[in-house]
Amino acid sequence: MQRLATIVLMVSGLLLTQSPLAGEVNPTPHVAFSSKFRSVDYLFTDHAETQAIADGANYDVAIREVGWDLISAVGRACHSVKNIQAIFIDRINFKERHSLVVLGVLADLEFLAFNVESNLPNTTLKELISAFEREHVSVVRLAEASGVELLLSNK
Repeated sequence: MQRLATIVLMVSGLLLTQSPLAGEVNPTPHVAFSSKFRSVDYLFTDHAETQAIADGANYDVAIREVGWDLISAVGRACHSVKNIQAIFIDRINFKERHSLVVLGVLADLEFLAFNVESNLPNTTLKELISAFEREHVSVVRLAEASGVELLLSNK
């Protein structure tokens, strides 16, 4: 619990120190609620909550419907990369397509965004993509939004 509080305070500090005028391309997302799997914090943005409500459910129903298999596979992948502390989830797709839209991760207390316009120059993100593949999680780049969509490969 203390670790989660530290991460939330650190993320809040990042939000206060980052200014859109400073040319920040990947600002840290605002966290609305969180959960934990293994040693990785799942940080859900306020957008994830509003989208779940717009889809006719709340966070608890959306998580249950997206499926434990996907949640645990994402958690195992994140846990296998040594310096990842948290993953930022921006949407829970649970109706037709069971997936998570992920904006980025917190690694070594730094927000690393999944930027759809680059080839992931960061080693941590490359390791995470490989870990997702080992866990049979497909990574789909989204043209219309920031981040990537994660879904089980066999679905």
